[in-house]
Formats: sequence, structure tokens, C-alpha cells
Amino acid sequence: MNSLTVTARRSESSAPREATGREEEFKLSASPSHLLRRADQYAAEIFMKAGLTDGVTLRQTVLLAAIAELEGASQSDLVRATGIDRSTLAEMMLRMEKRGLIARSAAADDLRAKSVKLSRSGRDHLEAALPAMRSVDAALLASLSRARRTGFTAALQSLADAADEAHVAEIADLKNEKKAAKAKADKAEERARKRRKRKKKNRKKR
Repeated sequence: MNSLTVTARRSESSAPREATGREEEFKLSASPSHLLRRADQYAAEIFMKAGLTDGVTLRQTVLLAAIAELEGASQSDLVRATGIDRSTLAEMMLRMEKRGLIARSAAADDLRAKSVKLSRSGRDHLEAALPAMRSVDAALLASLSRARRTGFTAALQSLADAADEAHVAEIADLKNEKKAAKAKADKAEERARKRRKRKKKNRKKR
């Protein structure tokens, strides 16, 4: 029995009982966020045991796969596709660019954004790492009974969809904040302009 199965069964046996009028005691073994992190660690361990020699990690393979799937994607597109936070993804792409795994250029529709593509070397690294990534997927599903695999994948997809929605909402909020800040700055500048105009007019009257 592997560690993922043991953790899942412990979580089931430790599930909170019906409310008794008081807050349930927090149990780490029943925490969804903790269990997700444990599962992520388990996946990374399986990937490492594949014995790849080029130094590409599971997270880097995920990013390479996303770039291959979204040819010419922007950094924002890749943040949404991979779930990697913007600052971490930017650092990863910088290291990959230095290694010659990816190439970045100005996006055709926005010169301020960068369009990302895999280099020949990047495609070779991805092809070499895909068997290890497939073994991770197979091991995770093998940890569950056949009857639970579809539900497991659907639950993960629901969480990914929720993350996408939160990301879109966050971007919208940032745009609204920038728009409001610009409008406030424009009003302040307009008031300052009017004050300067009045002062200039008063000086002429003197």
C-alpha cells in the first residue's frame, strides 16, 4: 500500500463528524490543503525516481508542456495554464531561456508582452521527460480503485476550474483598481491645472 492510499484512507477515517454545536478540533490528517500538498510531494518523488539526468523537474516539465500546447503564449496565459505564480514562473522562464530551452519575443498583439516558444532543445527535453510524467499520472491513478479514478480526476478538474475563475477575477480587480487610480490621478491633475490657471489669471489682473 503506497503513501497516497494510506493518506487518503486516514482522511476518510478522520472526516469531521456531524456538528455538535462546537467547532471541530483541527486535524492535519483531514485537511484537504495538506493532503493536496502530500499528493504533490508524492508526484514529485515519483518523477525524481525516473532518473532523468538533464536536471528538469516535474514543475519545469509542466511548464514546457504548457508552452508546447500553447504555442506563442504570453506569461499570463502560462500562469493560468500551469497554476504557477507569476514571480516563480518568470524566474523559471529566465533560467530556461539561459539554458536555451525556450525563446521569447514581443507578442504580435502587444509589444509589452512576451510570446514564448520552445526551442529545439526545449522540445528534446520535453520528449525525454514525458515518460516520467506519464508514470506519475499512472501511479497516482493506480493508488485508487477503478471506481474512484473518474471522480478523483473530476474533483481535481473542479479545483483547477475554481483556480482559473479566481485568477480571472483577480486580474479583473487589478484592472479596475488601476482604472480607478488613473481616474483619481486625472481628476487631481485637472484640479491642479485649474488652480494654476486661476493663479495665472489673478496675476494678470494685478
